[in-house]
Amino acid sequence: MELSPLIKKIGHSLMEIRVRALKSLIFKLDHSLISVSDIVQEKMLFVHLLEWFNFPEVPMQKEVLELLSTLSKHPSAAQMLRDVGVVDCLTQLSPNVEPRLRAVISETLDQLFQLPELLPSHSMAYSHGSRNTTPTGVGNFPKMVHESVKCLKFSVFPWLTLTNTDRHILSSNESSLRSSNPSLVRTTCELLCDVIMQDFPAEIFLQRPSIVKNLLSLLRVGLGKGEASFLHLQALSCLRHLCAGLRRRLRFHQDPSFYSTKQDTVSQNSSYSQEVRGTQPSQTSSPGAECSPRPSVVGRTGQRARGDGQDGDAASSRCAYSMAAQAPRQMPLSPADVAHWEFPDLCLEDVLEMQLQQLTLAQFTVATMEHAIPLLKTEGLRVFHHVLELLCDAVLLLGDSVCELVWDDRSLVGMELKEKLQTCMELLGDILSYHQSYSADLPHSSQIHHRMAYTGTAVFTIKLLQTILPPEKASDNLPENTATAIFHLCLDTSFGSLLPSMQETAVAYLEQVNSDSHDLYRRVTRAALWMESTCNFLKEGEKNWLELLELADQAIDGLPFHQYLPTVKEFVHICSYLWRFDHPSPLLQTESQKLLLKLLSHPLLSVKAETYKHTLNLVKGCLGIQKVSRQEQGSCGGVNFLLHHRVLYEISAFGLQDSADKVGVLGVNLLYTKYCGVL
Repeated sequence: MELSPLIKKIGHSLMEIRVRALKSLIFKLDHSLISVSDIVQEKMLFVHLLEWFNFPEVPMQKEVLELLSTLSKHPSAAQMLRDVGVVDCLTQLSPNVEPRLRAVISETLDQLFQLPELLPSHSMAYSHGSRNTTPTGVGNFPKMVHESVKCLKFSVFPWLTLTNTDRHILSSNESSLRSSNPSLVRTTCELLCDVIMQDFPAEIFLQRPSIVKNLLSLLRVGLGKGEASFLHLQALSCLRHLCAGLRRRLRFHQDPSFYSTKQDTVSQNSSYSQEVRGTQPSQTSSPGAECSPRPSVVGRTGQRARGDGQDGDAASSRCAYSMAAQAPRQMPLSPADVAHWEFPDLCLEDVLEMQLQQLTLAQFTVATMEHAIPLLKTEGLRVFHHVLELLCDAVLLLGDSVCELVWDDRSLVGMELKEKLQTCMELLGDILSYHQSYSADLPHSSQIHHRMAYTGTAVFTIKLLQTILPPEKASDNLPENTATAIFHLCLDTSFGSLLPSMQETAVAYLEQVNSDSHDLYRRVTRAALWMESTCNFLKEGEKNWLELLELADQAIDGLPFHQYLPTVKEFVHICSYLWRFDHPSPLLQTESQKLLLKLLSHPLLSVKAETYKHTLNLVKGCLGIQKVSRQEQGSCGGVNFLLHHRVLYEISAFGLQDSADKVGVLGVNLLYTKYCGVL
């Protein structure tokens, strides 16, 4: 029934026309001539109902508010009402109406803020000629997830029943994928990407998983160049198209705007019935149009080729469509008749058995990763990139379908997923080790490939862990070889410089998995920082004194590792220089004195002896007799840093009594030279 003219009249400027149109609509609803489902997508109806209160005369206020309340109980209508601003409108209207009407407004507002169920409880019928999913009366959609399964965010899509022609298309392509002819397999993969996966909803391939299983088996074809490698690319492309399609369909089913409770096989207002009516031949239709094996789809003209790439259709389908095309000449068809002619064999499938064999979204995702991850060892960079792209798409689906409870789920589904996820992580650990431990004798191009592959695999591994494995559960569930690979990843300086956030995540997992390795990582990181600071300290060029002292402090900490003793002389001279001014900086004096005390009390004998040696030479140079003869101004100021009580206490209390004779002798000479020079 066409409702647009009636809805348009509800917004008419004349009150009489508005009232008659509203009464007509309410009458049709009350007597079931139309249902709420028929008007939930009519956006202008909601606009006109809200504008009803903007006219000077506002009759039938109760009826309008009750109609809005009825519409708000439908999820799709509630969303559209929110979109057109009904909340603000009713909130402003409530103080200006009678108290009995305020209760209706309150009820409506309460309904608008209730969340609908995400998935309908009925099955769906589908024909790819119409590109629509409409509810059928085949039966209720079985609950595939047992109550004890806690790890699944999303299990299976609503069941879609196919026509005989559609089943024939899928069967034909599935048979072609099993062919021993590589050219036929390659052509079939291209057809799947370009046509079949565009025509069918993506969940069809999970509900009838033969094609998916064949695509996954193609990934196990022997590695190498030529046809095998090319088949890998084709299969990877198909699976990636499927992952993208599944994500779109998942968003579709999770969107409350697309929720519908209509149970008609083919609705009068559905686009499918309009297409069927639009493609029914008239009395002047040509014979060629009558014999068309399929009704034309909007935007497509002429005879459509079959999905398997061959001409024509199956005989049974051609017969069914011919009968459907000839029927309108005898008498008009009702929607139920159209459904009967279009879907003559909906019940021929053993739906229950097929539903038990379908793949859940989680099963498909994990199986895809399990088959694709071994290809990360390939020497072909192009194949590697395609594998990595597929895995990144798959891990997004994994996050949409499986939650972190999978590691604690004791159900059969949960334990199976846990085992397969651990297998995937173990494979990733082996591949990281493979690309990291390549021989130095390999050509430069091969070394570059291994490095790129290592980086890409490491990024995916971290993303997978972030998606499904909380750090606090890593110690019990992360395979040992993967933990070792993560430890090596934490020590990879170039990886950390390129992707610091990824390395920080790896460190967080390492801390939970192996505390000893984490402590070793921290020590190695500190040592690397100290050695880097030593190099920066020795670089020429003017630096800020505070920055230089900070680098010197870190370089002193690194002396046990690099043992580059010439730096000790530089440290001593800096301390002397910063104390020789008449008005020195107290901060610089304090920081430099800390450095000197660390050197004088260093645990390494060689460092301590080197410090006393260079300090003694500095004192001799500043207080020597040659300085007096040259009458150099401020030459004695170079020993000011030794006159502080802390330094004197360190030398006299510990230096003179050091267990090493070498240090003790140097300490005695240092004090003797200094005091003699002062005298």
